[in-house]
Amino acid sequence: MTMPTKSEAQSEFNICGVFVQTTPDRLSHVERTLADTPGIDIHQTEEDGRMVVTIEDTPDKYASETLTDLRSVDGVLSASLVYHHCDTESKMLEDITS
Repeated sequence: MTMPTKSEAQSEFNICGVFVQTTPDRLSHVERTLADTPGIDIHQTEEDGRMVVTIEDTPDKYASETLTDLRSVDGVLSASLVYHHCDTESKMLEDITS
């Protein structure tokens, strides 16, 4: 069974809370790379290389794919999923407007 591509999926929305550990000397590079990556928001960075980020689906890529890609960024030692929420776009809009 193969997973549908993001463009084939129905209006599903994923958000992931992720703890990223980098090497302190590569922190600036990792921070710039993540800041330039669609779907990633950096919430906190520490000088020792710890980062807290959220990853959301984009029109072209699931959040889980972006999380997997983080592990190949030069200087990233680990990227650990600590929170995940999945909902449909219509359900989220319903919750917001009610």
